[in-house]
Amino acid sequence: MSREPLPAAKFEPSTTTTVEITEIDGMEPGAILCFTDVGKSGQLSEAKELYTCYGDLYVIVNALRDYANLLESVIPEWGLTGFHAATYELHAARCRKIAGAYAAAIGYDYDKAVERCERRRAKGERDNDTGMDGLEAFIRKRER
Repeated sequence: MSREPLPAAKFEPSTTTTVEITEIDGMEPGAILCFTDVGKSGQLSEAKELYTCYGDLYVIVNALRDYANLLESVIPEWGLTGFHAATYELHAARCRKIAGAYAAAIGYDYDKAVERCERRRAKGERDNDTGMDGLEAFIRKRER
């Protein structure tokens, strides 16, 4: 298995897209994660809450989807076969399943968000405009 660095030309574009959509679109507060902890005795303890915001949940979904895409894309890149390839594929599927559950719970569609970001990018390229940076977009969104 090769230990060469991942080539930026192959992996950077999709990663940059999800970073952009998260920082521009995902800064709304107000989400609560509720879960039940299993204590040291193996018994369920009380329900716990974690206060977060939708933007953080977007980051989780985007990171899981990006990681799944990365895992699957390195299989042929690194020449993985058999057990190693299957391990990467299974882990990618699990990451997508978790991301799907979180996305469904908050009404977020990763694929639509990526499409929208790519359209914004393409529009900016047609206008020979680099577009606004994430901070400017955030400020404009908050003003609305």
